[in-house]
Amino acid sequence: MTLIRPVLLFIICAGLLLTARPDDAITQSFIVRADEYRATYAYAPAADYVRVATVRQPWNASLYLRLGSIAADQHHFDEAQIQLDLAGQYGADAAASAAVRAELAGQQNRFDEAALQWQVVINTQPYNQAAARNLIRAYANAQNWDAARSTAEAWLARLPDSPQAQLILAELIAVDDPAGAQDHLAYAPGDAARLYMPVLNESDHALRSELLGRVYLSQANLALAARAFADAMIANPAYAEAYAYYGFTLDQLGEDGKPSLDQAIALDPNLIVARYFRARHEWTHGDLDSALADLKTALDREPLNRLITAELGRVYLQRSEYASAEKWLTAARDLDPADPVGWKTLAELYVGRAYGSPAQAVSTAQQAVNLAPKDAAAHLWLGRAYLISGDRDRAEDELRRSIELDPRSAVAHLYLGRFLSKSSEEGRLEFERAIGLDPDGPIGAQANRALEMP
Repeated sequence: MTLIRPVLLFIICAGLLLTARPDDAITQSFIVRADEYRATYAYAPAADYVRVATVRQPWNASLYLRLGSIAADQHHFDEAQIQLDLAGQYGADAAASAAVRAELAGQQNRFDEAALQWQVVINTQPYNQAAARNLIRAYANAQNWDAARSTAEAWLARLPDSPQAQLILAELIAVDDPAGAQDHLAYAPGDAARLYMPVLNESDHALRSELLGRVYLSQANLALAARAFADAMIANPAYAEAYAYYGFTLDQLGEDGKPSLDQAIALDPNLIVARYFRARHEWTHGDLDSALADLKTALDREPLNRLITAELGRVYLQRSEYASAEKWLTAARDLDPADPVGWKTLAELYVGRAYGSPAQAVSTAQQAVNLAPKDAAAHLWLGRAYLISGDRDRAEDELRRSIELDPRSAVAHLYLGRFLSKSSEEGRLEFERAIGLDPDGPIGAQANRALEMP
């Protein structure tokens, strides 16, 4: 079915393109339609419409650039390269082509290549601030800090009144030159400056770098966070907390944080955050016994720590020991009943594992929604709970509300697709969106299987 649909679409639309109006308005309409699909993460039908446009305009290099960019979004990297090569053959704009090639390289963690391509964009569009940010990000991800800094300085020289250029340069130099960073932050956006200023005033070098790392983490700037934590470790080799955060950050970067987490605990066996981070590492690597041991040790030292209590329950959940999971997840919720997180983790048990009654699933998820009415995950749990209870009307309302609040939630699109079924066009689109948002992950794989089933 998934093969037949795009083939039929291509044949029918190609016929229209070749026989309809002599102007190119219909071609543009297909491009507009493709952009609409792409904006909602339905990349496969978006690509279908662009391919139809290439039938009418096979010489149009920009169409192949679009196909290459969409293929990159889908993580179809070989296909993306083919389309980019075709774009080049038809004389694609150098900057536009380089931007897509940079996007493709970045998605494959080829950061040096991404930087080279973004530099091509900057060479032809020196005042393109988005390209400057992307070039600096590529250098940072490649850990080429000198190039990142010189690029930021050049950007600021071209656009001295740019608050974003001031901020990015401040972020890059904050570890090595806190006073200089403060000078630039005086001209940066106010909210960002307020995050950094108190940290930069810290006189202790190791503590300042560790706190900077935490600020970078809060901004999802993992490369700078790792650099800051590493600097804190150099400044104070006995700083257990810096080792713990460094190990956690390496894990988030897809590297191995275990040696640093082990060193943090060797330096301070009672450091709760180190036990927590190491338990997460062990859990994600399938070592549930070691994760339990670390969490229990942490809980012995801090019995009222809600985060540790909840994680203990979730590890039991992974072990399919549902009675123990319920005990610890309930305890975590009861430590702060006004926090929706506790109710959501319980919903993971009652809804996600269908443990307990349907009424219990609905009431737990409903309480999460009551406490956090704008939380997309809470609405998703409630929608799934209504599915279990058989209330399909309310289930659909909650699933759609979840997507409205977080359009990038692959799992919400998956469940709405299941609700609507692939026999409907809307259901198939929801599965396509789940695949587009999680092309290499388990959610995308489930959606793909759903579309492939007879």
